[in-house]
Amino acid sequence: MPDTMANLPRSKYIAQFDRRVWILFVGRIISATGFSIVIPFLSIYFYGLGIEMTTIGLVFLISTGTGAIGQLVGGEISDRFGRRNVMIAAMASRSVVFVLISLAIASGNAFVPVAVLIVCSSFFGSLFEPASNAMIADIVTPARRLEAYGLLRIGQNIGWTLGPLIGGLLAVMGYSTLYLLTAVSSASVAFIILFLVNESARSGIVRERLGLRDFVEIGRNHRPFLLFCFFSVFLFLVMAQMSSVYSVYSENVVGVTITEVGYLYAINGLLVVLLQLPVSRFIARYRMTTVVAFGALVYAIGYFSVAFTYDFATLTIAMVIITMGEIVSSPSSMNLVANLSPENERGRFMGIFGLFTNSGWSLGPFVGGLLFDAFKVEPLLLWGGVASFGIISAIGFLVLRRFINESTDRVGGKAARS
Repeated sequence: MPDTMANLPRSKYIAQFDRRVWILFVGRIISATGFSIVIPFLSIYFYGLGIEMTTIGLVFLISTGTGAIGQLVGGEISDRFGRRNVMIAAMASRSVVFVLISLAIASGNAFVPVAVLIVCSSFFGSLFEPASNAMIADIVTPARRLEAYGLLRIGQNIGWTLGPLIGGLLAVMGYSTLYLLTAVSSASVAFIILFLVNESARSGIVRERLGLRDFVEIGRNHRPFLLFCFFSVFLFLVMAQMSSVYSVYSENVVGVTITEVGYLYAINGLLVVLLQLPVSRFIARYRMTTVVAFGALVYAIGYFSVAFTYDFATLTIAMVIITMGEIVSSPSSMNLVANLSPENERGRFMGIFGLFTNSGWSLGPFVGGLLFDAFKVEPLLLWGGVASFGIISAIGFLVLRRFINESTDRVGGKAARS
């Protein structure tokens, strides 16, 4: 990516991207703010009801496993019915689910109904992601995609900066009220896309439904893509500790307050907002498999460092390292998937990638919950176990580097053929 991009006047820089990129950027801010008002505290809420971490991890396992199916479905139907329609339906449905969660909590009959509705929320939310990512691939030139995906990460993390702060401060109002705020944010995004976003998919992409034969064909013709998806499962298993074990460990083992947990998540979001674009420009000179492998290794170091934390300050240091892993690996992963995807099958390939990564998100809280229940008094074993999955993914990405054409493995690289 040319260095001169950093020196463009703001108005010209904004004009470098299609208007829809900026609308999706704003939509990410709103939806992430609403979602992160509640999600960092969900494990704490369940744990406060006397639910064991293994059981909480099982809820996340089922939830994000359902979300993995949602990613696949979302990618398929975004190719059939358009990116815009899928995004609107996903956010509107999710808003309704959040209202129902609020009512379930207010009724006092909380755990089972909330757990079921969280699963539904995960499915509808996952429909949105492949449609949104495919739209970016549709409307942004290959040379600019890394930065465009970085912008979406910034929008999401502005939300992750604001949401936990709001949630931590408003927790005294009760979880029921917080979920109503989340419902409003999802509904707002649906209306924004309805009135301001035009369709990006080229007309007439109609195929047979995805079946086992299609997976076999993709495995035969796009093996590097499937291998990248496979190793990404381990990376996302590590990432998923942020939404489950990390917050519970911080409050119940290290001993920080819920408000301070909110501050830690806000630090994560703020760092992404400040550093994502500069880091994206820097890493654009390297092959993407190398960058993602380095990000996975940084993740492993960050989570292993949690074993040595004993107060808010040391948790902050660990969070900074973890966040750097996120900044490096996340947009690079999406950019590489876009390069590995045939132009007329982007929704399908984004959905398949989401199926694998959500599988990692599914396993993460469950595996982390098992490790927490077994080793919460042995933090080196707990966080060493988590870090080992990051090391596995880093090794896998470095091996995969040998099987991907260098032009495809770089920012602005050639897209795969069908």
